[in-house]
Amino acid sequence: MTGRNFRLAAGAVALVGGLWGLFNPTAAQFASTTIAGWALLIVGLLQGRAAWQATEARERAGAILFAAAALFIGLSLVFGPFGDGSLLRTILSVLLLVSGAAKFWMGRALQGDPFFPVILVAAGVSAVLGALVLAGTQLTLGFIVSLELLADGAALLVLGLRQGRAQKAG
Repeated sequence: MTGRNFRLAAGAVALVGGLWGLFNPTAAQFASTTIAGWALLIVGLLQGRAAWQATEARERAGAILFAAAALFIGLSLVFGPFGDGSLLRTILSVLLLVSGAAKFWMGRALQGDPFFPVILVAAGVSAVLGALVLAGTQLTLGFIVSLELLADGAALLVLGLRQGRAQKAG
């Protein structure tokens, strides 16, 4: 399986996990965060594999940051908050901000490309979510993580499609 395929698979898992979390409003908060946590763990592992196969240093660095953010958020969600939850809120906000920065970093190579706005919006969604969590808004954790999964999925699918287009042209 190529890095492109791992990236596409991670994007698909993220989109499905994000939609599943959003469209299960009757599910308990625990269920939505568990679903989102496991989806983020799978996304992080697949993105880590894509980073391993990346050939350019900039692409590898962005993919590693993306994978690390997804893995840490996923682990925090699956294994639960530590203490009163303030540590999880702080970790989540920082990692969402890092995730946004990683998406922007990886998307810089696409400036002028028709896919660039999708990456830019995905980066912005992550950064705004990080700021909202840091500010202590009353949005549920499952909703925030589901939106992050949707942003991750869109970015990963676009990057995977773009990588496939570049491989065919080169």
